[in-house]
Amino acid sequence: MRLALLYALAIGSSIAVMTPAFGQDSPGDVASGRRIAETWCAACHQIDSQGSGANRDAPSFPQVANLPSTTALALNVFLRSSHDNMPNFQLTRQEADDVIAYILSLKEQ
Repeated sequence: MRLALLYALAIGSSIAVMTPAFGQDSPGDVASGRRIAETWCAACHQIDSQGSGANRDAPSFPQVANLPSTTALALNVFLRSSHDNMPNFQLTRQEADDVIAYILSLKEQ
């Protein structure tokens, strides 16, 4: 019984320590992410609610931001994976964080 209590306390403490990290916002810079999107993404994607993208098959960034499945982690995985229908841009970690922060800033509250 005492051992089970110690395990429960250890697990609870671990979760309590990790929880703030999961709740933090993306470490990226929104303004920098917009500049990167204007440079690399706007040729195909509509990067805000005002503009237009050249490729109608490419989802707009506001659409992507408002998908229920869109999280910082999901965007990070997406941006680090190659795709047949997209150019294979090699973003630095900071550039990816910035683009992710920008896309997430478009999420409707």
